Amino acid sequence: MPSFVDPAILFFVSGMLADLLRSNLEIPPQIARFLSLYLLMALGLKGGFALAQSCWLTIRAKR
Repeated sequence: MPSFVDPAILFFVSGMLADLLRSNLEIPPQIARFLSLYLLMALGLKGGFALAQSCWLTIRAKR
């Protein structure tokens, strides 16, 4: 269940649903900019946390 509350997945599914319903959804430019920055930060933080918990940093630091 935690993967379904991921912001990137929620936005993807909602976009697919809007397309399937033939919605003429228009997002104002300011909101679109905010959403894109929010998604980039969410993905970056998620990747950063995963990288911090991986052994890649400890292997890299030993060199």
